[in-house]
Amino acid sequence: MPPADNGGRPGGGAPGSNTRHPAGIRIVAAVLAVAALVLGPIGYLNATSAGDDSAAEWYTLGFAASAGLPLLAAAVTTVAGDRRAALCCLALLAWPLIYITAIHLAPGPA
Repeated sequence: MPPADNGGRPGGGAPGSNTRHPAGIRIVAAVLAVAALVLGPIGYLNATSAGDDSAAEWYTLGFAASAGLPLLAAAVTTVAGDRRAALCCLALLAWPLIYITAIHLAPGPA
């Protein structure tokens, strides 16, 4: 009896070849990346201008968008076998440092 294949495709391509749809995976990763790039700063800006009642919720939503979505995209691309897209998604984890610094260093209203 042959050893178990652990979910691999029977008669699949060469080891290490991506048999899934790489363009579709990259489109999904791009959509998640754009959402992280847009929703993270929006959530943080809303948190800084919110009152004591809802600031914690906005901080949570901003952090979830700016850190959670790139991690989700990296997980999806890793499972699909696209290492380059996974590394690009992980590079987005530096984005919160950039926009938080820019928001706090920007001159306020006069």
